[in-house]
Amino acid sequence: MIIEFSVKNYRSIKDLQTISFRATGLKSPAGSETDSNNIVTSNGVSLLKTVGLYGANASGKSNILMALSYFAQALYSNTSNSALIDRLYDPFLFESSDEGSFFQIVLLLNGKKYRYGFVVNKVNTASGNGESYSIGIESEWLYGNVDKNMKRLFLRVGNEVKENNLPTSEGMIIPTKIPYPYTLFLVHAAAFDAEGIPALISTYITFYILNNSTCKRAFRGISINTIKNYKEIFLEFLKLFNMNYDDIELIDDKSNANMDELNFPLYKVLLKKASPIHNNKSVSLNLEDRESAGTKKLFDLAGYLLRALYGKPKQYLIIIDEIDSNFHPSLLIKLIGMFNNPKINRNNSQLLFTSHDTNLMSPSIMRRDQFYFAEKQNDESTRLYSLADLRGIRNDADFAKQYLAGYYGALPVLNNYMETEEDENGKQ
Repeated sequence: MIIEFSVKNYRSIKDLQTISFRATGLKSPAGSETDSNNIVTSNGVSLLKTVGLYGANASGKSNILMALSYFAQALYSNTSNSALIDRLYDPFLFESSDEGSFFQIVLLLNGKKYRYGFVVNKVNTASGNGESYSIGIESEWLYGNVDKNMKRLFLRVGNEVKENNLPTSEGMIIPTKIPYPYTLFLVHAAAFDAEGIPALISTYITFYILNNSTCKRAFRGISINTIKNYKEIFLEFLKLFNMNYDDIELIDDKSNANMDELNFPLYKVLLKKASPIHNNKSVSLNLEDRESAGTKKLFDLAGYLLRALYGKPKQYLIIIDEIDSNFHPSLLIKLIGMFNNPKINRNNSQLLFTSHDTNLMSPSIMRRDQFYFAEKQNDESTRLYSLADLRGIRNDADFAKQYLAGYYGALPVLNNYMETEEDENGKQ
């Protein structure tokens, strides 16, 4: 499970900002089941299952999610793909600096805590007296509580591994020579020791942290695969959200004989239901042309949601930007409730989302420490803070009302458009 993620000097994020899933010591109102439902404790660490990020448009909410998503994709096991690192070098535009972009994650895996991160910057690749720069890893580190105490497992500076204390399986020796400036040592080490700590961390981050905005094809592919293998379960899941279909048909003709599940088009998905007028005659609805944007969105999400909540005991982090887009508030509340409900979310998977829907801002749904706010500051940088950081807020307060009243900040500053005053002669 993820404990926290930190980022600095990336897009609108100038100073170090951290979003945390660690539960604080606050208590929900008496008689509420919010604490027992929304928190999972593992190896003495209490973690939140859901975190929602609110704030005005252009405040930097999506940049936080993008940073985490691209950070996760950078650990994909391909040491020669520089593009995965290049897009992480996107420093704060409104201030010139030689500082690189900083990313760090803290995880709880198999009952042990790990802290891993790296800095992406311009690196000198010239072999002679001239100067030549490319984007690469300036520094990289991994800490872990292999025993009882947290200790540094490796430190990489530039293209050199300064310190390597990684325990390996069966006496495996991991070469410390890094092939390219953009090669992550964690990925490099995982390639040599498939059972070691680097492989454990990189596999989790790469395959179990998923953003529906940056991994659209993956989400579509898992839904198509689930229909092929577990159609009835998929149909039952849709019914939970009042999407009642009797069957789903995936059109398989010669035109898509070589088409993989990741690129399966929605116009080849037929949703079937009985007509209430014509003696229950089956009617086929083309998903692309006949259904709403909300239905299409839930269709694409459903496969991974099923895996996260009901599948094999793997703890996913599902990231959804603008989760309220195209979803009715009641559907949204139900979805959040499913992640928080221990009887449904048996894997203790986590959900991180951005939203403008204040219907979720209720102490009966989420705790104060489950709400974060992104606020654009005077220098155009993003500031991130939790509702639990603000003093004087009761745990049973009407969070939505107070937020919209401006008590918490993170609201847009709206000006009147094209309004001018006329003088007594009717002139502007």
